[in-house]
Amino acid sequence: MKFRPLHCDFGVEVLDFDTRSGGTGAEISALRSAWEEHGLLLFRGGGALSPERQLEIAAWFGPPPPVDNTGKGDFVTVLHNDDAAGSVALPFHSDLTYTDHPIRGICLHAIALPQGPTSTTFVSGAAGWRSLTDDLKALVSGTTLRHKLDMFASGYDWPVFIAEHPTVLPHPRTGRPVLFVTEYHADRILELDEEQSRRVLDRLFAHLYAHSARYEHVWQLHDLLMIDNIALQHARTAQADPIAGERALQRVALAEATLDELVERARAQEQARAGA
Repeated sequence: MKFRPLHCDFGVEVLDFDTRSGGTGAEISALRSAWEEHGLLLFRGGGALSPERQLEIAAWFGPPPPVDNTGKGDFVTVLHNDDAAGSVALPFHSDLTYTDHPIRGICLHAIALPQGPTSTTFVSGAAGWRSLTDDLKALVSGTTLRHKLDMFASGYDWPVFIAEHPTVLPHPRTGRPVLFVTEYHADRILELDEEQSRRVLDRLFAHLYAHSARYEHVWQLHDLLMIDNIALQHARTAQADPIAGERALQRVALAEATLDELVERARAQEQARAGA
């Protein structure tokens, strides 16, 4: 088994591994080490995987284990471009940073793709911190970032999600610092006033999302990606229009809580804020 770099700062393609039947103890150990080091693993050319096999592979990278999305044994879902969640353009983000329990890992498998190219773009918050200028490092070290999501305008019957995380987050597995700031959900650095926070966030975004910092993954059918959702951010930079063809990514997440549980916690927090 070999690893080929996808970007100079993060991500590797896994070579000489059979996704359908591989998985010895030594192979799993090497894959886990590569994931912790590089944050993104690409398995290409392995053919179609059943939901059960994808679930088995994703579980190699826990804890936490694959999350049951509904509490009814729904461990595997499909992001499909016949729905807004699988089609609209999305700014850079890590999933569920606006909750107390962001998703730890995401496993995606391309089960249907349009004829034309379609992609997901990644950046690394871990690499972003390493290359950050000393003045910005000093300015944001020890601060807290408020993450926020309000889906009211989109018609979702969800509460407003608000969560606070260190702006520089120690990675829960490796302990390495991650610049945990996303353009989609970053609301304010709490230790700074509104105007200063916005100026600093704009500088951080310019650094994190520079063209040279990005890896655009152009999907091929049956690609399997294992993504560190804490160290990395992702974006859908263009709409995946169903008119162009079907786009479906089979998904497994490693997380400490189901989305239903997080919605209920956010609803309780919203009610507490209203009563304060």
